[in-house]
Amino acid sequence: MFGTAWLNYFEGNVRVDVAPGATLAAEVPRQLQGALAVSLGRFQLGESAGGQLHQDIATARDQELDPALRRSVQLYIEEEWRHSRELATIVRALGGELQSAHWTNGAFTACRRLLGLKTKMMTLAIAEVIGIVYYRALASGVGSAALATSLRRIANEESAHLDFQAAFFDHVLRCTPRALRGAHRWLLRGAMCAIFAAALTVLLLDHGRLLRRAGAKAITLSRAAWRELSSRHFLETRRLAKPAKPRYAFTHGP
Repeated sequence: MFGTAWLNYFEGNVRVDVAPGATLAAEVPRQLQGALAVSLGRFQLGESAGGQLHQDIATARDQELDPALRRSVQLYIEEEWRHSRELATIVRALGGELQSAHWTNGAFTACRRLLGLKTKMMTLAIAEVIGIVYYRALASGVGSAALATSLRRIANEESAHLDFQAAFFDHVLRCTPRALRGAHRWLLRGAMCAIFAAALTVLLLDHGRLLRRAGAKAITLSRAAWRELSSRHFLETRRLAKPAKPRYAFTHGP
């Protein structure tokens, strides 16, 4: 079954929460701490999402879902929750407060629920793209080795999540009747590009000032985000030759 390889990956990647604590404030430049706490707090809120999908996937009637894939999706979301807890530790260590709501989180929640399972997964996939470039940019620019290690660890797991998403959408297309596959592909690609453009715009508007202070330029971030998405060849015909398998064994390292 398609989901078995990914279920093995997610079960093998279970780990305890790891995040820098009380000493972090001494490592991060004081002039960055407030803005960093606010920015990471918004990502922490986003990483805590997915509860409805976690619940609904067990009984969803989509033909693409086998038991292993259903459980893989749940474990995937549970890894996102682990990232949320780790980011919460970082935000508190920087002297920030956790956020209970933000308009970007509300907008992405509405988008996820627009057309059911496909858009829920697709919106999460684009969030992975944005998270990867965001975490890696901060890891390279904030001047804290402990924070860099933590953010790179999260980014590595997000990268594996994006591989999972690419494999999931390959599987979706394989389960689509051949006569409808082309139209289905273009519908999904159109939705994905629209969500990607919106998410990248939000990143640059909402977090651009901090990222510039960390040394990341808008054009560099945009190109990096597009590379992350395009390198997986989402929804392309050539990926349908055989099912994709996880590229990662474990991602616990920095």
